[in-house]
Amino acid sequence: MPSQGFLVARVFTSDANIPVEDATVTVTQKSPEGLTELLAVWITDESGKTQPLTVPTPALEESLAPSRGQPFSLVDVTAEHPLYERIIVNDVQIFPDTVSTQNFQLIPLDEAPEIWNQTEIFDIPPQNL
Repeated sequence: MPSQGFLVARVFTSDANIPVEDATVTVTQKSPEGLTELLAVWITDESGKTQPLTVPTPALEESLAPSRGQPFSLVDVTAEHPLYERIIVNDVQIFPDTVSTQNFQLIPLDEAPEIWNQTEIFDIPPQNL
């Protein structure tokens, strides 16, 4: 029986974790056929967070014992704001009955104006379960 997990994005700047309001966060997922499906587009609130997104996941039982399949779903998440560098995180793992938080520490463009269209891409390796 399929289950569901949840994803929340948190967008901030500097090591002081200053929230970035009005950042656009996009969540996509690749289908088994290789097509990219748009799951959500959010705008962060004053605390730099998004609302939780419900993501279908494999059954919880698959994550409790070794199996041949992966016990989580994968999504790609992008955070961007006109005043900051864009960040893409690929293969964010969403586990059943769990709220996953993906943090984005954006770099202000005025600190490096030569990279006005810079994108940082992070690939998350699969969990060794």
